[in-house]
Amino acid sequence: MLNICIVFAQLECETIQKRVSDAYYSRSQKGFRMGGKPPYGYRLEEILMEGIHTKKLVEEPGEAAIVREIFDMYEQPDTSYGDITRYYAEKGVQFYGKELIRSMLAQLLRNPVYVRADMDVYRFFRSHGTNIVSSPEQFDGIHGCYLYQGRDAQTDKLQNLKGHMLVVAPHEGLVSSEQWLNCRIKLMRNKTIQANRKAVNTWLAGKVKCGNCGYALMSIKIQSGKQYLRCTKRLNNKACPGCGKVYTEDVENYVYKEMVRKLREGQSPAAYTKLKENPQVKQIYREIEEMEKEISLLVDSLAGAGETLTDYINQRVEEIDQMHQLKLEKLSVLAENHATPEQMEKVASNISLWGEIDFEEKRFTVDKMIRSLRVFPGSVQIQWKF
Repeated sequence: MLNICIVFAQLECETIQKRVSDAYYSRSQKGFRMGGKPPYGYRLEEILMEGIHTKKLVEEPGEAAIVREIFDMYEQPDTSYGDITRYYAEKGVQFYGKELIRSMLAQLLRNPVYVRADMDVYRFFRSHGTNIVSSPEQFDGIHGCYLYQGRDAQTDKLQNLKGHMLVVAPHEGLVSSEQWLNCRIKLMRNKTIQANRKAVNTWLAGKVKCGNCGYALMSIKIQSGKQYLRCTKRLNNKACPGCGKVYTEDVENYVYKEMVRKLREGQSPAAYTKLKENPQVKQIYREIEEMEKEISLLVDSLAGAGETLTDYINQRVEEIDQMHQLKLEKLSVLAENHATPEQMEKVASNISLWGEIDFEEKRFTVDKMIRSLRVFPGSVQIQWKF
């Protein structure tokens, strides 16, 4: 029950914070307990915290400048892991005495230790099911965060945030919340795109579905060299009539012409501005905050409440939680469909140079404009992202 979880969370908050604090700040013969060394960009400094001698992270100027440079580079739509690792390899810059590799770069970009955490960061982690120990007021846009491995979480905290614990740290972050979130969302999108990289027959792969059953269409090459689209459900068990004999090239030509028309109409979605400036996102944030305030007031009312009032409060909290989850799901959809103005400029450029760009650039363009394609005998339905 949600109300029970909330009450226990409040009762145990101080215990949890102490445990997390101990895990990150306590001294031992091996030094700092977070991997035995501070995150790149920081050094350790002795401090006195509540009468206890311990250590905190302090910016290391030279390394911190490189961290900021990495976030600046990765935030750009066209910059890849490879671009960044090659750049530092050519400059001879080493990280912990080693050459920068993809896995190290991925961990650095995902680590909330670098973000100057504000309420946007708080909402991001809440929307992904992270248990946030610190109060919303502590997300002041100055301090970084520690992501603590949840005891019952089933996944790596850097890959899936659900069930892990987030604590606002005493050190100052290095990059703005907006930049950190731009990079984090880009990492999430890239993971989705990588799952489809084996597609080689059509740049519509992953988007094109059978209009009858909704299963994916596969582009199959025949002896003449032409390709046509076949319903995978029909291929597997004949359980779908399919969409008829539809040539891949015909669908690609149609979709390209529709993308040209869409851009010429000048339909520029609001979601292509900064995500948090989207009016829909602003409204959802306001509604979520109101829900959280109401839940807090209801939980405060439990102390000394009679049985009737307690039953009402429990029921109301459950109702609010259901609405809260729907709002978070809607926010996730908006974030997934979000693209930067720079990315949309690239889309427009790709459309104008369609005959010259490569296969992956065409896939990038389709991904930014189209949610899905449904192919029926004699027609194609396009669901746009805006």
